Amino acid sequence: MKKTLLSILLLLPLTVSANTLVDTTISWHKIKAIKIIKNTWFKIIVWISWSWESLESMVTRYGWVSWINWAYFCPADYKDQCPAWNKSYADRISNSFDWSYAKDDTWPERVIFALDVNQDPFLFQKAHDYSKWRNDEFLVGKTINFDRRWDIYNWIGNHPLLLENGISKINESWAIDAKMKSVSLKNFICSTQDGNTIYMWWIEWVTIYQVPDILKSLGCYNAVNMDSGGSTAMVHNWKYVRWPGRNIMDAWIVIPDKNYPAKIAVNEDPVTKRAAEKLKLQLDERLASLDDFTKKQKYFALSSRLWQMARALPVESKKRRLLEGLKNEIDRTIQ
Repeated sequence: MKKTLLSILLLLPLTVSANTLVDTTISWHKIKAIKIIKNTWFKIIVWISWSWESLESMVTRYGWVSWINWAYFCPADYKDQCPAWNKSYADRISNSFDWSYAKDDTWPERVIFALDVNQDPFLFQKAHDYSKWRNDEFLVGKTINFDRRWDIYNWIGNHPLLLENGISKINESWAIDAKMKSVSLKNFICSTQDGNTIYMWWIEWVTIYQVPDILKSLGCYNAVNMDSGGSTAMVHNWKYVRWPGRNIMDAWIVIPDKNYPAKIAVNEDPVTKRAAEKLKLQLDERLASLDDFTKKQKYFALSSRLWQMARALPVESKKRRLLEGLKNEIDRTIQ
């Protein structure tokens, strides 16, 4: 028990440094970002919905720690600009499940910000040239790490590409519209050169052409633009940093990494273990009608909440031991 308590005390500071809110100003531009350090108590995954949902609803249902909105899409007030289909469906993978329309492909201007199963970030693009008879030919200059498709565990695609290997790519995009050129709030996701840190940013009163240099000064190496305007939303440690003006469809979310809390929360005496197993069976029965993807989302959220509830109780508390035991049973399910 003493060894376990010591481990908890030693690791608790990581919850502060591993999932932090950056609040700074560069050249009069106000900047905020969620900073996630790889291989700590938190990890990043993609959250996906087939329909629009409010921020309040999502946070309440899933219990995420931190998150930011992601790709461009066609909300109700944009139907006149994109009446045919919703482009947010194009490039989306969550925990290895492919929700995309065009499997293993990307649209010419869309670039994937991807994470492999170890949370290592990289860019991906594989745009086929459909103007030719041969379907296996790619558009020149529109492929990035195209041989790494099966390394991807989480991804969402968007445009434009801002930085690739520390070099600005903004002038290579032909899809820069008037809103991107305007001085307004912009959102981004980026990784550092060593891949150990991921930032999810928003910057106020800036044009899209100013962004690459600002991101480079902040340590970004690979970066992709995200949706902004009325869709901008950010939550950090359950506190709203910015509320969205509309419902949204997908996001990069931060959740506790079960592999870290689980290693120090094990306190499974026989009585507690039997009680936890019984509760887990009851949960399985209640969620039996859900598909595997939705069920796993529910269990991720519950694992997060159980961990927070347990931490708020005295270590010697029987209730805490039961919560920890139930969390361990759930974590075995979602491994």
